[in-house]
Amino acid sequence: MNPGTVLTQPVLITGASSGIGFACAELLVNQGAEHIIITGRCPEKLAVAKQALQSKADNSRVDIYQCDQSSKEDIERLFAELTLHESWPASVVMNVGINYFHEYGAKKLHNLTFEQIEQSITVNITHTVYMLTQLLKPMRNRQAGKLILIGSQGWLHGLAGQALYNLSKSSLVGLKNSIVSEYQANGVFCHLLHPGVVINARTKKLRRKHPELEATAVSEMQVAEAIFGLLNIENASENGQEMVI
Repeated sequence: MNPGTVLTQPVLITGASSGIGFACAELLVNQGAEHIIITGRCPEKLAVAKQALQSKADNSRVDIYQCDQSSKEDIERLFAELTLHESWPASVVMNVGINYFHEYGAKKLHNLTFEQIEQSITVNITHTVYMLTQLLKPMRNRQAGKLILIGSQGWLHGLAGQALYNLSKSSLVGLKNSIVSEYQANGVFCHLLHPGVVINARTKKLRRKHPELEATAVSEMQVAEAIFGLLNIENASENGQEMVI
């Protein structure tokens, strides 16, 4: 993939109706991206996000697809729609991830239910890998592609009360390394970004419980800028970056 193709070829960002995903889409549009594809669970929020993005750059094509990553059927419908519209992306930002802390507060391992364990693993690991099995195929055929996985600093410190989130984010290290070893020869780049706690309404409860996290907190746009930097790496010797911000 030559320099500049990140902006001239389709970029898919999952979970981009708000938060880090939307900030990333916004940055790409502001940089002149020609085709952005965003997914989200709520059609109404996706429509608002599309309007906001297109208001910033009339020349950018913004496609929206409703996709709840907890649903295998939604994921397969997304695959079908990408095929139908010939919109398989050249670059992908895998942004979706759930953290039960935001809904239930801190829950130590012995307090977790089977359903919570199953859903966290399904969304954050199983369905992430399932999506990649399909997204990698056209990249392999084209001999070019960019993948950005969004991790977290939480697992680096074993942040108490979110064992499932820590587990799922730590699994991305092995996933990233495997993708690089299996597909680097096919021109596929894969990098992993570990943000600190992101400053937004969603993390307010977490930041209140762990005030020490404020020292390394980052804005959504700072994360988006780091993603953009990783997307623009072209030197094969730099493939497989693992960045902490």
